[in-house]
Amino acid sequence: MTKIPEGIYSEQKVQKIGTMSTARTQTVTDYYKCVQLDEDLMQVQILDMYGEPMHLLEKVPVADFLKRFTFEPEKFKTKKTPGDLAAEKAVATAEKHVERKEYNSAEYEYSKALKADRENVRASFGLGKLYIETGERDKAADIFGRLARQDNVLAPENKHFFNQLGIELRGLKMYAQAIEFYEKAFFLAPDDENLLFNMARAALEGGDKVRAGEFIGQALKLNPHMEEAQKLLKEVEADQTGR
Repeated sequence: MTKIPEGIYSEQKVQKIGTMSTARTQTVTDYYKCVQLDEDLMQVQILDMYGEPMHLLEKVPVADFLKRFTFEPEKFKTKKTPGDLAAEKAVATAEKHVERKEYNSAEYEYSKALKADRENVRASFGLGKLYIETGERDKAADIFGRLARQDNVLAPENKHFFNQLGIELRGLKMYAQAIEFYEKAFFLAPDDENLLFNMARAALEGGDKVRAGEFIGQALKLNPHMEEAQKLLKEVEADQTGR
């Protein structure tokens, strides 16, 4: 008996939409939960957009199944939980309050999001920025410190959060913390010379000329023609020689 793995499979279908002069075709992908019943037969159950099984069941001969369906073992593994969805809703509400400068309401919504999902990066980032905006630097430092230690932060979608956070912290003269978050962004995008340039500026403004020079050197290795980096390197070298 040919053993076919149980799990999620996809099937592409060509559909015709529109009529007459507006008629056209498009390819759509449907996902199914598939289970082998015996040597010759598979059971397939179509899934909704959230990866939940729908009622419709179909039995497909194994020979046809192998032609039609593609195994998708990673699909829906990152399906959002009710806590994830509640946190996202609260964060979206909080961000609207921030736009209107309704800081107390924003803090409440960010806190609600973190109760639903205590490691929600967007909520922590927003709450930290809120505390910066309201002048509560100790609270901001505590939030950012906890954010830096989270296991889930090094995901590609968080790169822009870390870069923006580095910019915010550098503006507050919190240079060591700014570099820490720039480094996290760089870990996610190791070919981005602009992040190295930002680290160099933060290091130089924080008085660490040696480290600033190292960052600039790395940036110029990635992009030897980066004019801003060349200018900053001259500034660093001038400071180091006392000219």
